[in-house]
Amino acid sequence: MRSLIFLLLAAGVASGQQPVAPTPEQAGPGRGDSWSDYNIVNSFEAGYRFATIGGNFDQYRSAVNYGSGVRLLGSFFSMNSKDGHGRFFDEVTATTQGLGNDPYQSAALRIRKNRMYRYDLSWRLNNYLNPGLTTNGGGGQHLLNTQYRLQDHDFTLLPESNVKFFVGYTRGIQEGPALSSTQLFDSRGAIFPLFASVRRERNEYRAGNEFRIAGIRVNWMHGWDDFKEDTPLFLSGAVPAQPAGATLDSFQRLEPYHGTNPSWRVFLITDRKYFNLNGRFTYTSGRRAFVLDESASGPGRFGAQQNRQVVTSGDAERPVATGNLNLSVTPSAQLSLVNSTSVYNVRTSGSSVFTQFDNATQSAAVLNFDYLGIRTLTNETQVNYQFSPRVGAFGGYGYSDRRIASIEQAAIAGILSSVPARQTNILHTGALGVRLRPAKPLSIMLSAEIGRSNNPFTPVSDKNYHALNGRAQYRTRSLLLSAGAESNYNVNSVSLSSYSAQTRKYFANGSWTAKSWLTLDASFSRLHLYTIGGIDYFANAQFIFGERSIYLSNINSIVAGARFTIHNRADLYVGYSGVQDVGDGRSTSAGAGVGSALPIFEAAQTFPMTFESPLARLSIRILERLRWNFGYQYYGYREKFYADRNYRANTGYSSLSFSF
Repeated sequence: MRSLIFLLLAAGVASGQQPVAPTPEQAGPGRGDSWSDYNIVNSFEAGYRFATIGGNFDQYRSAVNYGSGVRLLGSFFSMNSKDGHGRFFDEVTATTQGLGNDPYQSAALRIRKNRMYRYDLSWRLNNYLNPGLTTNGGGGQHLLNTQYRLQDHDFTLLPESNVKFFVGYTRGIQEGPALSSTQLFDSRGAIFPLFASVRRERNEYRAGNEFRIAGIRVNWMHGWDDFKEDTPLFLSGAVPAQPAGATLDSFQRLEPYHGTNPSWRVFLITDRKYFNLNGRFTYTSGRRAFVLDESASGPGRFGAQQNRQVVTSGDAERPVATGNLNLSVTPSAQLSLVNSTSVYNVRTSGSSVFTQFDNATQSAAVLNFDYLGIRTLTNETQVNYQFSPRVGAFGGYGYSDRRIASIEQAAIAGILSSVPARQTNILHTGALGVRLRPAKPLSIMLSAEIGRSNNPFTPVSDKNYHALNGRAQYRTRSLLLSAGAESNYNVNSVSLSSYSAQTRKYFANGSWTAKSWLTLDASFSRLHLYTIGGIDYFANAQFIFGERSIYLSNINSIVAGARFTIHNRADLYVGYSGVQDVGDGRSTSAGAGVGSALPIFEAAQTFPMTFESPLARLSIRILERLRWNFGYQYYGYREKFYADRNYRANTGYSSLSFSF
């Protein structure tokens, strides 16, 4: 969970500031060169990337993962016919990024012949490491270190005509080692590490067509999607069991999982003078089949010999149907109305059986799962009216009806039950807002939304909530300033617990082109999150009730940068990005006297951390077609309560950009 929170925070900063390479400045003339009847533009950036890492190397790899070595940091090539009437093609473009062992590599190719065909290819490779967390004193360590390769092929025949045809293919493969754990032979038994060689594969074939009839554009696609996972698992000696000295005489687990998803997708679009109508409809007839066959034997928690077999299998249908219809009406230049209706229906029905044999006692436990269905209907209407060029208003009403039904067996306190369950949740929402323009460069928007739900599905679902939003923007030719605030309060209460959440966000950003050679930009945001929920649980065979689970977060994020052009020969960029969660202000993981008194819960009530990354990039034009580039970026990550996960890294590159 801590890794997930950090990745979300880091992703927010990364969205505002790109990594230090590749260099955005292009070498060579922007218009390219002429060859026969074509115009050619190309550039390449090749160099050496360096990185030195201190602290937790696995945590660095899970978030940044750049290493040292020679790289083709980026390339661009385009070849376009001058008159649009090339013999075999009119356009060829190819781009690459990070080739040569960067953790995130990509390549794209497009070939097009006007009015005849278009072919698009994209290829991506991502190296992903999740170091997981060490749990239960070391016996529950998890790890995922995989590589994901994805390729997309799309071919369009007659791309500019009213009747066009599509075919496509997508293939994705995830491979690599993983470490997980299993607990034997009861809920308080020993935990043993398991090694897995992950192998997941997905293939999708698709074909479709687009045409016009009665002023309506119809686009349909039929797809065939196959997925399979054949990941073997076996005992690993790399990590000791918990408690130390726990052993097994034998262990084996096989769990293949295969599925198919034939699907249909249809889009309907029409655009008239006073109204616009579009719809999207999908249907997937999914089928899944899986088997888990596990056998284990060895001494149990008290030394007695145990021998257990578990077989879980299923073969079910999972049809999913969705549809939405959007109608936009503009009876006048001042008034517009939008109505959106959507339907979502998913069912999982079939035979899924869990069987556990105890060979020592010759006893068996059998549980069945038969059905799960979710149906959701939503409708939303929005009205916009512009009273004058300076004042406008909007409002809306939304209705949602969700029904969840299931049929499954459950064993509680030794009693087997199979009672169909059904729950319906109805949500009403209303929104109101105004748009103001008191001066030409200044615009202001204020809005509010309120929602009421009668039967939320989970404690953290929306029940009685309200949200407030305010934004302001000031724009001139050289200056852009904006600021705003958002808040969302939710109070929920279900049959077994209660939950409430408060979220407030403040932000400000701006950019200024001070001179033709100087540009400045910066942004800041603060996110306050406070949640509190009632919890009941069992501990040491005792039922504990009346306690609270609390989480408090105060996240400050900043991104700033400056770009300089020096005598039309050199380009310099310096920047800084940082995220800090100050938590609830405490200095240790011990609780602040609120919430649960258990230390394990106290440590999870807040997560103070700091992430910062200053960078600098310099690009110097040596010749018209040649540039030298240098970049440096620092990464620093610190957790206040868990210093063993901290890391620091100095990364950078030196490269040459050239064209020919």
